[in-house]
Amino acid sequence: MSQRKQPKRKSQVKNLQTQKNSTFEFGVFNLAIPEHIEEPLDLAKVRSKFIPFGTNNLFPQYLAELKRKSSTHRSVLAQKTIFTSGAKFVTNNEDVKEYIKDVNADGESLREVFKKLADDYYSFGNAYLEGVLYDGGLNLYHIDATTVRMSKNKKEVYIHPDWAKYTTMKDKLSTIPLYPKVKGNRFVLQFKDYEPTFQFYGLPDYIAALEHIAVDYEIGKWNHTKFKNGFQPSAIVEINGDMGEEEAKKLVREAQKKFVGDGNNGKIMFIVKNGDTSSANVQIIKDDQDGSWIDLQRITDQNIVTAHRWQPSLSGLVSSGKMNNTGSEIRIAYDLAMTTVIKDTSDLLLNGIRGVLYKELGFLPEDLVIHYEPPISFATQIDPKQVLTINEQRRMLDEDLPMLEEGNMFLTDREQIIVTRDDDGDGVGDDDASDLQVTEIEKE
Repeated sequence: MSQRKQPKRKSQVKNLQTQKNSTFEFGVFNLAIPEHIEEPLDLAKVRSKFIPFGTNNLFPQYLAELKRKSSTHRSVLAQKTIFTSGAKFVTNNEDVKEYIKDVNADGESLREVFKKLADDYYSFGNAYLEGVLYDGGLNLYHIDATTVRMSKNKKEVYIHPDWAKYTTMKDKLSTIPLYPKVKGNRFVLQFKDYEPTFQFYGLPDYIAALEHIAVDYEIGKWNHTKFKNGFQPSAIVEINGDMGEEEAKKLVREAQKKFVGDGNNGKIMFIVKNGDTSSANVQIIKDDQDGSWIDLQRITDQNIVTAHRWQPSLSGLVSSGKMNNTGSEIRIAYDLAMTTVIKDTSDLLLNGIRGVLYKELGFLPEDLVIHYEPPISFATQIDPKQVLTINEQRRMLDEDLPMLEEGNMFLTDREQIIVTRDDDGDGVGDDDASDLQVTEIEKE
């Protein structure tokens, strides 16, 4: 094992590239699903230094826009990120414990950087960590995945604050080598999963549900438009007769006062026809579109959750009749998500960080682990009398309750019920009340 290096005082020079990437302008993007999501197979035909991500090199920007448009999609991404980040990092090494509290000149903890990496990984299928070496130490920064493109030789990455304006802002382009190569004390780690036919970039889990995510946004947009601008009369009333214009208007106003207004959800359209002596015609209009939209929303949510390899109950889509007071459905769903999704991603990100910390600072990999906490605790399944003393239980009921002199013991220790037979030995259950002797003994 290499000798452990002791990090010196953290450099106070902030990462200029990180500051530049902290703001990103998104324009108006077309939410139409790209017909082809692929990488160029013939690199000789790629004229740029970098490999475009998507046909217009803006596929990550498109994914970022989708993330802001779909409520279900955004919720699942947020939950996956939170569970992957865990509650905290745990270590018994004091040097590691001190380091992870502040891993860069921006004052971010390792968990804050790790959480951003997990968010990018789930959102774009790629995550990027920048390392900046200084005398005796290492700063770690998250790089926005939408700003990064891979080079043809897979030895470096190109970073630009706005790829949509790359042709007019080429001077903003910067290059950082991929680890273990270091240039100017800087390097980048890329995290991605295997994807067939993709050599440079990864793809997110939900890639097969892009259309459903776009539909989720369109459903919300349709409902909003209908609420603001839609005219949906509940009935059309044709009134036939011979009356003047003012008389007809007065009739309509009187009818509206009686049938529409505050407290009446439907609108009624009145049509007054002069010269027609036939009886009035009333047409009831039934609005049955909501049912089909509800079904569409349910199917859309289900497909989005399925594509994410996620569990419906963790997304708030709990099946009717399955939720109980112990939260067992959520707890089971959490265990499934941990074994099928969370642990793999956590290991991928954490192992990369462990490798860098070992090579550059000498920290052993086993010195850093993630502590996870389930969303539903087991507190509701524990009997307070079994784990809390009498005074602790009284304090839970009311902090002002006086503590008992003998209250610092458990109820089970305070009293014991002993059942014995009478000396006559004639058995229990007959009419002799002296057969049972109940003795209350206070334990020492």
